[in-house]
Parts: sequence; structure tokens; C-alpha cells
Amino acid sequence: MDILMMLILPIHEHGIRDVSKWSEKAKKPLETLYGYDYFSKTCEKWVDGIKQFKHLPDGNICRHLLPLVQCPTLIVHGEKDPLVPRFHADFIHQHVRGSRLHLMPEGKHNLHLRFANEFNKLVEDFLQ
Repeated sequence: MDILMMLILPIHEHGIRDVSKWSEKAKKPLETLYGYDYFSKTCEKWVDGIKQFKHLPDGNICRHLLPLVQCPTLIVHGEKDPLVPRFHADFIHQHVRGSRLHLMPEGKHNLHLRFANEFNKLVEDFLQ
């Protein structure tokens, strides 16, 4: 399976496009902030945009730019993230020279919220 399909399949498997299928815990803050209609339409457009990657060579939108990154780069990835597979973090780490990869074993896609203290300390230490 190519990298593009590994990116797109979870979008359909988890019903990300249809926010009515999201848990209340996940969607309520976004509904409150943006309103249901705007939030729903924006999510649909985002997923539709991601699906357009298949029309690009290997779904590549910026892979060729990664070796050009010259600033310090911290990559934080949750090992239990249901939306972004680990290979994304590994790929970026391998192609951004001098990057640092930190894996959070219990982290999911919202690790910056669920583990806010650990995440903030990690970022603060990195920025010093």
C-alpha cells in the first residue's frame, strides 16, 4: 500500500468527514467555537482536499522540501494516534536534518491537550 492510501484510508474508516459520527467529547468544543454548520462544512472540505492528493505524484505535496528545513525541529507523536500513523513522524524525522522525535506512548491525536503539562514542558525545553 502506498503512502497516499495509508493517509486517506483512515479518513474514511473513522468517519472523519461526517462530524455527526464524531463523539460528543471530540466535536462539542469545535461546534461551540465555530458553530455546527461552519465546522461541518470545513471538515468536509478538508477531507475532500486530502483526497485530491491522489492526483499528485505519490500524493506528494511537500516531501521534496523536507531536506531544506534548516531550523531546529521538534516532532511530537502520540503512539496511539488513530488519525496519523507513526510512519509520518518517522518519515519527517528521517528527512529533516537534525530534527528531534519525541514519542508519547499513551498519546493520541489530542496529546497536547490530554498531556498538556508534559507537552508544554517538552516544548519549553526544546525552545531554550
